[in-house]
Amino acid sequence: MAAREWSELALDAGIVAGLVLVVFNAFRKSVLVGENEIRKVQPLWNDQSVQISEIRRVHVPTIKNGLWLYTDPGGNPALTIGGGLEAPDELEERVIQHAPSDAAVTGLGHRANGSS
Repeated sequence: MAAREWSELALDAGIVAGLVLVVFNAFRKSVLVGENEIRKVQPLWNDQSVQISEIRRVHVPTIKNGLWLYTDPGGNPALTIGGGLEAPDELEERVIQHAPSDAAVTGLGHRANGSS
């Protein structure tokens, strides 16, 4: 009986530890907008990035904060930046300013030609 209680306790502790790590990761993620690339940094996962010169479309979801960056406008996003980041409006503006001038900006009332 004691072994069963220990295994249940270990399972509960594992679940709690997993939740703590997920919350930690959510609060420690950041997005770096550099000269040549946009990089999403998350402590518990590999960094993800996309070359700015390859961006063909920036989509701003209408339902939630975040950005979806496409290198192929008809394909899947090359990089998704979820909500929950500090100053999401500033990040959106910086990414759109750094994107190539011919990249389309869609969502949130933006027209496909990149002007609002």
